[in-house]
Amino acid sequence: MRLAVLGSGSKGNSIFLETDNIKLLIDAGFSGKKIEEQLSKISVDICDIDGILITHEHGDHILGAGIISRKYDIPIYITKESYEAGTLKLGKIKSENLRFIEEAFWVGDSMVYPFDVMHDAERTIGFRIEESSGSKVAIATDLGYIDNTVREAFRDVNVIVIECNYDYHKLMECSYPWELKARVKSRNGHLSNNDCARFLCEIHSEKTKKIYLAHMSKDSNDPKIAFDAVKDELVRNKIDVSVEIATQDICTKIIEF
Repeated sequence: MRLAVLGSGSKGNSIFLETDNIKLLIDAGFSGKKIEEQLSKISVDICDIDGILITHEHGDHILGAGIISRKYDIPIYITKESYEAGTLKLGKIKSENLRFIEEAFWVGDSMVYPFDVMHDAERTIGFRIEESSGSKVAIATDLGYIDNTVREAFRDVNVIVIECNYDYHKLMECSYPWELKARVKSRNGHLSNNDCARFLCEIHSEKTKKIYLAHMSKDSNDPKIAFDAVKDELVRNKIDVSVEIATQDICTKIIEF
C-alpha cells in the first residue's frame, strides 16, 4: 500500500490510497481542481483514480466528489443516509457510479470494512482497508467518542489516520460561541488531543508503523500542542512510532507500507 494525505482540516479533507491494482480517494472535500493539483504533487493522475470513498456528507468531505465523478467517470462509495443528506452538494451522479455502502466490500485487491462512528452528521463512517497481501490502514477523521467498534477497527493496522481536533483549554478560550464549543467537545463532535493520545497508546501494536494526526482545528488547536500531547503520551507508555500532522494545505509525502 501507498498513502498520502492530500489535506485535512475544517476547510477540506482527502486521502490518497494505492494498492497493487487500485487507486482510491477517501473523501473529496476540496474543489476538483484542488484535488487534481494535490495529486499531481505526488505524481498521480486523477484520471487513474478507481473510486471515491465517502465518510459522511459534510461539505469538507464531499465538496469535489460529484464534480470528479462526473468529469472522470469515477464511482462514489457512500452510505445511503449520507447520499440522501448530501444530494444537493454532490449533484447528479450516474447510477452506475453510485455504490451504496451497506457492509464490507471489495475494491480491486482490497477489502474495505466500513464502521460507524459518533459524529453529528446523518451518518458518519470510518474505513479499515486491508490489502490481500496483508497491509492494513484505518481512517477516522471525524468522531467525538471512541467506542468498541472504533477500537476493533484500528486494531493491528500498519497506518493510522485519526482525528486530533482540539485542545480543551484553547477550545474554552477561543471565540466560538458556547453552543459550538459544546458541540465540538460532545460525543457527537470531535476528538481532543488528549483523547486521541490515550486511544493511540491503547491500540498501538508492533505492526503500527505510522500515525497521521488529522482534522486539526485552526481555532481551538495548535500543531505543536497536538503533536506534543500525543508524543508525550506515547513516550510515557514507551511507544516509539512515527507521528505526523496532516495539515490543511500541504500534501504529505507518499509512504509505502
